[in-house]
Amino acid sequence: MSDSELPEDSQGLSSGKAPLDLLAAVFEASRDPRVLQGPGIGLDAAAVEWGDRALVATSDPITFVEGNAGRLAVAVNANDIYAVGAEPEWMLATVLTPTGVEPTEIEALLTDLASACEDAGIGLIGGHTEITDAVTRTVVSCTMIGSAPTGRIIPSDGARHGDAVVQAGAAAVEGTAILGYPRLLEEPGISIAAAARALREVDGVHAMHDVTEGGIATAALELAEAAGLSPALVFDDIVWLPETLAVCEEHDLDPLGLLGSGTLLAAVSPDAVDRALSELSRAAVQASAIGQVAARSPATLRFGGQTGPLPRFVRDEALRAFDDVRRSTQ
Repeated sequence: MSDSELPEDSQGLSSGKAPLDLLAAVFEASRDPRVLQGPGIGLDAAAVEWGDRALVATSDPITFVEGNAGRLAVAVNANDIYAVGAEPEWMLATVLTPTGVEPTEIEALLTDLASACEDAGIGLIGGHTEITDAVTRTVVSCTMIGSAPTGRIIPSDGARHGDAVVQAGAAAVEGTAILGYPRLLEEPGISIAAAARALREVDGVHAMHDVTEGGIATAALELAEAAGLSPALVFDDIVWLPETLAVCEEHDLDPLGLLGSGTLLAAVSPDAVDRALSELSRAAVQASAIGQVAARSPATLRFGGQTGPLPRFVRDEALRAFDDVRRSTQ
């Protein structure tokens, strides 16, 4: 039974993102005319008109893992800024650690955060660090701020009927890394900077979306549904690392729903696909056209010559793997 099918007498929600229907019920369009992009499903970052530039902001926590949490926090927050065509510039970090933590652990985490910001050219301008019994493992929650010329913002909900879905960066790199292949955090890494910078120069790129929890399938649904469309993907066209397919087979996971930081999806006009792929190749980014988006059609996945519904992962497959490990050790 999936999380979305929990019975009425359920004990509550499982770990992971809050249900989309719960979030959608409280989202409202901003009444401030300066807000170019506000809250919404599949919208990577907020954008606010600020003179002749757009101020772009996002906020994301790292809760899955503690190792490399500082560097991961910088990367996943910066990715949201890149995904709307902007450049990250400043970051604030809130670090919550459980009681009993060693001072050296806090020092190492903060050093990691500062080093990752410096490497990315991002100013670490503030935040808060606290030791608290409210958490049982370290949580790093960051706010990233960036900017772009107002006319260069690529709206997250800009996909158009008939656009191709272009994948930039291999799928599920982050999930694969934390499930047994940590070297992948270094190469190919989980930053979408090179991909986003290449695609934002291509006329005909109508929308971009950073893949995170729920994997490439959920991200494709969010990219399309933000514009009132539906995606149709072809599994065999998706770029996978062999390590991803191996770890998914080992843990009986569906790679389509595995944590996907490091992958960028773009809705691209059909006549701009070749140029988009060429620019991504020039930037040394693995890429592929993996489907399309359309109006008034179901979300589908073609796999092995057969077409069926494209699954939506309410809960990331990495979390399911962690739960299986915990149960096996109890």
